[in-house]
Parts: sequence; C-alpha cells; structure tokens
Amino acid sequence: MKKKIYKPYHRIKISYWNTIATEWNSIKSDKAVISTFLAISIILLFVYTYVYSNEVILEVPVAVVNQDATKTSRDYIEMLNASAGIKTITSFADLQAAKHAYYSKKVMGIVIIPKDFEKNIRNGRPTAISTYADASNMVFYKKVLENVSITNGYFNAGIGIKKSMKQGNPITAAKQNQAPIQALSKSLFNTSSGYATYMIPILTGLIVQLVILMGIGILHGSRKEDKKIRTHFPRLLHLGGTIPVLLGKASLYTVIFSLIIPVQIGVVFTIFSIPVRSSLLTIYTFLVPYVFSVVFLGIAISSLFKRREESIVFLVLISVPSLMLSGLSYPLEGFSSFYQVLAKIIPSTSGIEGFVKLTQMHASLLEVTREWLHLWGLTLLYFILAAISLKIAAYNELKHHKNQHLISFNLRQK
Repeated sequence: MKKKIYKPYHRIKISYWNTIATEWNSIKSDKAVISTFLAISIILLFVYTYVYSNEVILEVPVAVVNQDATKTSRDYIEMLNASAGIKTITSFADLQAAKHAYYSKKVMGIVIIPKDFEKNIRNGRPTAISTYADASNMVFYKKVLENVSITNGYFNAGIGIKKSMKQGNPITAAKQNQAPIQALSKSLFNTSSGYATYMIPILTGLIVQLVILMGIGILHGSRKEDKKIRTHFPRLLHLGGTIPVLLGKASLYTVIFSLIIPVQIGVVFTIFSIPVRSSLLTIYTFLVPYVFSVVFLGIAISSLFKRREESIVFLVLISVPSLMLSGLSYPLEGFSSFYQVLAKIIPSTSGIEGFVKLTQMHASLLEVTREWLHLWGLTLLYFILAAISLKIAAYNELKHHKNQHLISFNLRQK
C-alpha cells in the first residue's frame, strides 16, 4: 500500500523539480527572455516613472486677450496668473495674434476679456470671459479650465463682497452672505493628484502579465520549433503528467517575481516618491494567484505560436487592449457588457485592481478578497486549458516523431 502511494508521489516530485530546473535553464540560456524580464520589468518601469515624475503641470502658458484694458481687467489677469498651474501671456493685441501663438504651440489656451468688462460689472450687467483650451491634451485642457473657473469664482465673490460692504454690511457678514457654504476638499490616496502616482501602480501590475506571457511565449515557441516539448517534459503524456509540470512552471515564475517586485516597489517607487501602503507579505500573498493565472494563460495560448517571434508580435498587439480593459484610460463601467465580460477573463484586470487597492488605498487582504478569489477562479480555468494545450502539443510532437521515424524506415527499406 505504501509503495503504491509513494511511487506516484515520487514521480510527481521528480517531475516537479525537473520542470523547475529545465525552465530555469531555458530562461538562463535565452538572452531574449532575460532581456524581457530585466528590460521590461525594471528598466521600462523606471523610464516610464521618470517621464511622468513631475506629477503635476505647474505652468501652462495661456494667452490673454485683454479687449477692455482697464484696472478691473488687469486685476482679473493678476488673479489668474497667481493661480497654481497657469502662466499668463498678455502681449497679444487681438485674437488673431493669440490664435497664431496657439497654433504654434506657444500657448495651450486662450482667455478673452471682452470690451466693457469693467463698465458692465459696475452697472450690474452680466459679462462673459471666453476660454479656449486644447482638448486634444486632457492634462492641459483640465488645468486651463480648472484655473479659469476657480479665478472666476473668486473674482465674482470679490465683486459680491464689495457690493455688500457698500450697503453697510461689515466685511465678515459680507463674506458670509457671499459664501454661506464653505467647500473643503481633500484628495484621498493620491494626495498630490499626480499622474505618475495614478498610472505607475497600474502599469506595474500590467507589466507582470506582459513579461510572463512574453517569456513563456518565447520559450514555448522555441521548443515547438525544435520539437523539444516532450524531451524537456517527458511525462506529459502520462496520466496526471501535466500537473507537476504546470505547478513547477508557476512556482518558478512566482519566485522570479518575488525578487522583481521588491525592486519595482522598493526602489523605483521610493526614488520617485510613489507611496506604497501595504506590506510586502500582503502583496506577495495577493500576487500568487495572479502570477499562477497568467502563467497558465500563457501556456494555454502558446499553442497558437509555431515560432518564438509570433508570440512577441501577438503579445505586443494585445498589450494595448489589456491596458484599455484594465480601466486605466476609461472606467470599466463605461464599456459594453461584452467588453466587461472580456475584461473579467483577463488576469490583469483583477490583478491591477487588487494591486492598486493594496499599494495605494491601504486596503487589507480581506478587502481585496473578491479580486483574490476571482484570480483563483481564473487560475483553475486556465490550468485546465493549459493542461489540454500541453497534452495536445506533446501528442502532436510524438506523432511528428513517429512519422519521421516511419519515413526514415521506408527510405532505408528502399
């Protein structure tokens, strides 16, 4: 009885450790895979973070066409110039000159103060400040409109307070009448409202998926070209032979990323002051099903590739849709039902969501249980598909070897 139990266990154990050794040797001997892990995992993340390290746009040049040329209009320009993020340029005689500067990219927006601006304010008549902003660049567009709106609000409040004081009200009462509700706003988690703090954690989670898929695709493509799948993993066609192979591969990539992740969040994030609000152990625990599901997905789809180059082209093409479906550029709730379902079967969607909650929102592992369990569900799904894919690949390779052997035998008989 003990022998019956020990024999299968021993075979599984040997197959498991042989898989880890074989996969590790393949990674070490393949420069393309090594460069993929190093260049994309660390160097690319470092470069992206450096590009967006300024976080917030501080001085957006804006053309101001002052058609009124009065003290009130100049006060408005001074107030606009004092706002954070705007640098006003007033050396424009008319709108055409400002348009020329805009099309030359010297300014990112145009503000027009109309004629009779001061006169209309004094007479209690409405007046309008026209603002034109470059909507093709959302960062500049938001900054220009936000600062002009804030300036308009303060300027209107100042006018209201002065009118109230003229009616004999003290300044305290005038301020209270003008703004009975005080708005206090505070940015949560991303306290600087910076673009890098928002984007880099999402990109880090996506890089995990991209690197693993590319590495597995390159290695599997090489083995298919050389017909070495059965040579490297000889027990694939045996009953239960795929289980230790798949677990061995997943374990190895998990260990590799347990070394890469501290460099990403411990070095890159620290250098560029991107907060990490979770312990490394919690992040590791969450990433286990994420890495496992991505590994099994990579093995499952690698049957599509006959050559290693095909995997790189394919994965580069799907990296952009994966980024879109992660919710980075547009909320998932805004997609149609089809794309929402598609997003749910891609590991990076739940992986990124949980990773961001842990590192940026100070969530506990219990608070990302939904994403964690969803990743385990994907792990099971892709484990089954990967097992089928490996079985088919090994069977096709065996069939090819038999055909080659038969052809050689026939040639010798002739």
